[in-house]
Amino acid sequence: MVHNRAFTTQIAVKRTKISATGVFRHALLSRNIFLNTPLQNAAALVFRQNFCYFSSMETIKEKLRRLPEEPGIYLMKDTHGAIFYVGKAKNLKNRVRSYFQHNNQHSKKVQRMVWNIADLEWRTVDTELDALLLECQLIQAHHPLYNRVMNNHRNYAYIQLTPAGAVIAQETAEQPAETAGWVGPFRQYKQLPQLLEVLQDTYLLPGLNPLTELTVKRQLPEMAQRPLHDRVTQVHAFFRGAATDFFSDLQQRISASADQLNFENAAELQHLLEMAQHFHRYLQQRETFRKQQEVLFTLPLPDGLTKKLYLISCGQLLATRLLPLAAPEVFDHPPLSAAPALTKAGVDPEDILMNYIARQSASAKTVSETEEDT
Repeated sequence: MVHNRAFTTQIAVKRTKISATGVFRHALLSRNIFLNTPLQNAAALVFRQNFCYFSSMETIKEKLRRLPEEPGIYLMKDTHGAIFYVGKAKNLKNRVRSYFQHNNQHSKKVQRMVWNIADLEWRTVDTELDALLLECQLIQAHHPLYNRVMNNHRNYAYIQLTPAGAVIAQETAEQPAETAGWVGPFRQYKQLPQLLEVLQDTYLLPGLNPLTELTVKRQLPEMAQRPLHDRVTQVHAFFRGAATDFFSDLQQRISASADQLNFENAAELQHLLEMAQHFHRYLQQRETFRKQQEVLFTLPLPDGLTKKLYLISCGQLLATRLLPLAAPEVFDHPPLSAAPALTKAGVDPEDILMNYIARQSASAKTVSETEEDT
């Protein structure tokens, strides 16, 4: 006997007297679809989904009341207990409850996340920085569906510097073999092909497309006269974060394109210039951060009586201490003599520390300047 699917579904809903149409729609969207379900089993499936939905909502409602007003991370789980999102917050209660407030500004992604929450879990930490680091650790461990940032560290790429220029290394290991000429890993793995291409074009490296070569020679007439070794050196310097002529050379290409009324090419090169400048600044900041043997800084705790002291050496978080606010900020822990080799998994935690310290320093500088003005 063949049942009409639409008719079967309607009868099932009427017989079970389900008034919460959203529950039934959730059953359909969560793949508990009655495509081949006999009529006598449809109502049972609706009831099971109904019970599961309201049971999880009651659990979440109770947990929302118990959320602490402290820094920490929160885990969103589906009906199978799988983590599909990891978030961090300075105030867990305010941040997590905001997901469940009616807000037209919620994106489609947030709406889908809330729709699929069957359980919530959280972990409190001492400071916002602790929350950032723990969030990174959990994202790398669980690869939640809705986390995009820090979720693909295995794709971070290395650049291999060669006598003819540079290539994106096809290295899948967490850390490549100790080989001279390898730099990285870089989390900007999606930008690397574009950056490498504009460098190869600008310096007329071997293997260039003949049409591109002709265009660049018109933009930079003297480039072809420079020795190949000098041109390759500029490419290597760029990926090492060292001083390079690349930015002035690329700016000259932009000006030449504009003079030739090729404004589309000029705009494209300008976009690549800004991308390259941002990437190069990041490399310089990372190199400087990894050379600092001892960085001490403190963060106040929410209780207003305690502070947390952090010791960072060569890009690594070595130790922390909880101290009274008036206590001296000292560590007996010896700093590192040199930065360890950077791995793919180590890129994001190191960037978190570097960026957080930079923001704290900029904020302190702004406060100091404001006090001086007043």
